[in-house]
Amino acid sequence: MELIRNINQKPPDFMEAIHKFHSKPTGFLLLAGTNGTGKTFSSKAIYNEYFVEDSDFKMILNQSDLNIKWQEQMEKWNSTLYLLNQIVNTKLLVLDDIGTRVPSVAFMDFLYIIADKRHEKKNTCGTIITTNLNAKDMREKFGDAFVSRVASGICVRYDGPDRRFNNF
Repeated sequence: MELIRNINQKPPDFMEAIHKFHSKPTGFLLLAGTNGTGKTFSSKAIYNEYFVEDSDFKMILNQSDLNIKWQEQMEKWNSTLYLLNQIVNTKLLVLDDIGTRVPSVAFMDFLYIIADKRHEKKNTCGTIITTNLNAKDMREKFGDAFVSRVASGICVRYDGPDRRFNNF
């Protein structure tokens, strides 16, 4: 596992990590840090350049949107297998803002299955996860097994002030 602690202190390493994943977007890229430091911006930049010509092979969801889709499928078919297959089989998946809301136990199980299945396919597909949580809080919220799979790839820590508050 690679860890870049602070983009303000090590910009070349940070860019190297992003370029490494971008050049071969397989496995996991975990972007963790405080609000407004550019995690979602970075993930969308990679996402927009990769497989642009074929939108069937990429998917971007934040935790709230994923939870809504999950609930809709549970209500309609009492199963989330279709959604799970879509997510697991996409070539590039971005899960944005994981951990920002308190998920149900069943939804947390669904997230674990996604991480586990994507980990099994780590040599052929890429997964970008953004979160405001640190490693300790991720473990408490999602469990060691989830974090172990997600942290098996490149981990980048974004630190610094929230850029959205520049004019506030």
